[in-house]
Order: sequence, then C-alpha cells, then structure tokens
Amino acid sequence: MVIIFLYFTLFLAVHFLAKRFHSTETARQFEIVCCFLLLFIFFGFRDITVLADSPAYYRFYYRKVHSLAYLNDSIFTFRLFDKFEYGFQVLVHFLVKYVSKNPYTIIFLSSLVISIGEVWFVARHCKDIAKMCFFMLIASLFFTHYCIIRQALAILLFYIAFDYFQKGKLWKYELLILCAGLFHYSAYFLLLLPLICKSKPSWRNALIAIGISVFLAAFVFEVLSLLGLRDHPYYKAAVQKSTISIVGVADCVLLSFLLCIIAYAHRISGKIKVDPVYFWICVTAMCVSIVSLVLYPIARINEYFWPLILFMLFKYIDPQAMKEPFSRPIPGTHRLLQVVIVLVFSTKMIGINAFRPEWQHYTPYKFYRFDQERHNFNIYRQ
Repeated sequence: MVIIFLYFTLFLAVHFLAKRFHSTETARQFEIVCCFLLLFIFFGFRDITVLADSPAYYRFYYRKVHSLAYLNDSIFTFRLFDKFEYGFQVLVHFLVKYVSKNPYTIIFLSSLVISIGEVWFVARHCKDIAKMCFFMLIASLFFTHYCIIRQALAILLFYIAFDYFQKGKLWKYELLILCAGLFHYSAYFLLLLPLICKSKPSWRNALIAIGISVFLAAFVFEVLSLLGLRDHPYYKAAVQKSTISIVGVADCVLLSFLLCIIAYAHRISGKIKVDPVYFWICVTAMCVSIVSLVLYPIARINEYFWPLILFMLFKYIDPQAMKEPFSRPIPGTHRLLQVVIVLVFSTKMIGINAFRPEWQHYTPYKFYRFDQERHNFNIYRQ
C-alpha cells in the first residue's frame, strides 16, 4: 500500500514542478506529458494479477488466440456465449488477427487508450491537470477504469459525447452513446440524460426523483421480474444474497458526503444559479446509488458520473484549478475541504485494501514479466 501512496505523490510533485514554469502553456504541456507517462507506465505494464478484472480479460484473449475456428472467422462474427458486447468482441477479434497474438496486448493497448482519454478529459476541464489526476487516483476512479476495460472504453466515448451534450448537439451525443453501448450495455442509460436534464433544478424535483428511486429500490425485483429478467445472473445473485450490499452502502455514504460538501460550498460561495446539467448528474447518481443498495451491479451507471461529480466539487472548493469554475476562491475553507476529502478517500482505499482486497486487487503491485513464456493467467476465477 505504501508503494501506491508513493505513486500518488509523484502527481503532486508534477503539480508543484509545473508551478515553477514561467509559461502557462509550457507548464500545461509538461503536466499532460508527465501525467500520461505516469498513468501508462503504471497501468500499461502492470502484472495480470493487478486489478481484479485483468486475469479475466487476459484469459479471454488467450483462449481466442488458441482457437483455430476463431482465427478463421470474420472479425464481425458475434458469439453469444462469449458474454461480451458486440463492439468489444469485434475489437478483440481485430487485435488477435491483425495486431498481436500475445494475450497481454489487451492490457497494454487498453491502458494506452485509457491513459490518453483520461488525460485529455482532465486537461479539457482543468487547469491543474496533475492535481486533478491525483484526486482521481486517490478516489479510486482511475483504478476502477483501468480494471473495467469494456466499460472504460464506453466511458471514453461518453467523455467525447458530453462535450457535444453541453454544446446542445444532441444527435451527436446520442450517436456516440449508442456506440458506447456496443462496449458496455450500461451506457444506454445515458440516452436518458438529455431528458432528465430538461427538468428544472430544484430541491422539490430532486426529492421527487430520490423518492422514486427509493420506491424502485423497494420493488426492484418485482420490476425486473415483469421485464422477464428473472433468469439474469445479477438478478439471481441479488435474490440469493437477500441483504443490502455492503459496498453499495459505502458508495452511497461517500456520495452523500461529497454532495453535502458541494451543497455547503455552493451556499457559502453566494452563487444563486445552479448548473442544471451538473445538478441532475448529481441527483441521478444519488438515485442510482440508492437502487444499488439492493441491486449493486446497477452502480456501474455511476462510473460515468463520478469524474463529473469530482469536477463539480472542485469547481466550488478549488475554482482556480478548473477552467470553468462555479465560484470565487474561499480563503482558508477550500484548502481545509481538500484535506478532508483526501483523508476520506485515503481511508476508503486503506479500508478496502484491508478488508476487501479482492474488490480491486491493486496490491501487491508488480510489473508484468515479458521474459516469461507462460503466466498464471488463470489465477482467479473469471
């Protein structure tokens, strides 16, 4: 765990070094390059035992490489029993046939693409790029994104689509979300975001939405049963568990805490108008978190929202670090809030590593051994 926190400090070092540059643009380019290299080297050369889903993707690629029928088929062939979305199946098939038959390819190339996409998105919204990367790391967002490769590709498409959404180019937004759904079905929920954001931001509407989510959480199994999803693995697992999800409770408490800080910072900043898009993203994330208490897999939807919630938080508590702040700096208060957030996120990481290390499995960290011919790719269950 010490290695992980030392890795985090490298981003703070980049942040403070960038402040020494006289040219703002030079400092910005320095941060972009350094953050990309730090992310790509750490995640792109990780061992397959690092991050919970890495062995599953490695094994999937390994099996396809050793299937003669697979190699002879068209890359556009859909295989129902692979249980992966069509876009991801096509991507893997293309990589196996035309790029490399080394199963580590899926880890290496996905890390390259995710690193580029994450740094681009942070740089598009933030002035202090390395500082924001630090907070996204300590909040476990990056660890999750590099772990859930299929959904991470969908998240990157959402990043691009969100820019069109803010500009009012909804047809481009919807098209990109449909493409994102080809990599992870959870992205299709984002098709509703323009409709949700049309509602007027107010406490009354927020409470109505949260009330609906509480009702849905109470009767979620009946709703899924009516939709014919009784045989779905997630439905069966949740019914058999018959208890509230512990990780769902932890996520809900953390999200509630961050939203309370946002509300407090909004109040003391004296700003009257609320950004409707960010407001409804926060409310929607809270509603999803409530339903996830009884059906935790639905929490995957919030993976699209967490970076934006973190951005919204910093638009209030550290407006100088953002390109489009919501308020002016609040002397003393914003630094205290940042320290509190670091402590909360650090406590969460340490707690997960101590009591539920299998949730993310980022320790012990090891680099991949390219000199070995065989690897324990089947070390964990898929």
